Amino acid sequence: MSFDDKKFSNIIKKLIEFKSDITRIPIKDASWEELIWATLVFMYGDNNVEWDSQSHEKSVDIKARINNTVSKISAKGGVIKEGLLTVSSYRLTTFNTLKDKLDFIKNQHKNFDFYLICTREINETNKTLNYLVIKTPATKLAPSVMLNTKNWKKTKSGYELKEGLGFDAKIVFKMSNQLWYSIPFGYFSNKEKLISVSIPIKELGEGLIEFLKSSKLK
Repeated sequence: MSFDDKKFSNIIKKLIEFKSDITRIPIKDASWEELIWATLVFMYGDNNVEWDSQSHEKSVDIKARINNTVSKISAKGGVIKEGLLTVSSYRLTTFNTLKDKLDFIKNQHKNFDFYLICTREINETNKTLNYLVIKTPATKLAPSVMLNTKNWKKTKSGYELKEGLGFDAKIVFKMSNQLWYSIPFGYFSNKEKLISVSIPIKELGEGLIEFLKSSKLK
């Protein structure tokens, strides 16, 4: 038995809805990791899931043992605007050359199996906060064309991936040489887009107030 996408999707959707009911704060990196952790513990048992919110093994955020096979997961939160997904990644200050930075990225993506990305988008027309969960292989964000120095150009602000390679990426000098992705929505297949959840903005955090009312506090 491998990672159960369908069961994971059903459970994580309920947790996203529950989380949105008890907080007005959007689900981001740390809270997203927590929801993944809770889902996997429910699915596979506490003894088969490893997550330390205070200490990260570089690219690996969560490990789940499924039938004696360990799935290594990188959890990411991202924002969608105008059909583009923005995701931040590694800080690469300690590496002097572009080749060293790309070699590090390559090696890190060998350390884990897949990304679980929770994207968020505000729909101003419908007044909703929309989440989309994406499960994609590690190599999807580190394809061979991206790891070739010839496909990058140096700018005043850092390095930029040349156009025509499927998505945009940049390494920003003033931000600790942090790697940023700008990915077209269509870069991911429909199979990789596990579930979507829409929450009316006016309903965010309502559960907190309802809890206090039901507690009859004065």
